[in-house]
Amino acid sequence: MTLYQFNMLDEVEQMEAIWKHAVTLAFREDEINKYELLQLDDFYIELEHHKEYNVLRGLRTFKTTTLLEPYLGQIEIPKAGE
Repeated sequence: MTLYQFNMLDEVEQMEAIWKHAVTLAFREDEINKYELLQLDDFYIELEHHKEYNVLRGLRTFKTTTLLEPYLGQIEIPKAGE
């Protein structure tokens, strides 16, 4: 699935695709929200959850690695041969 195809899905279809095919890479949080970084094929998805009310506030899709910066300390990249 491409980023464009994912973005064309409705909310229910997006959640199904995430549930069935996405891989969780990392988590982070701030004072109000929890964030989950996922990868689906060749793009990333960031889910934003309200901490107190435990509701999904939104999601953001992207391919650019600059938006991975808040997560880089948590993502383990295996060395070649491991």
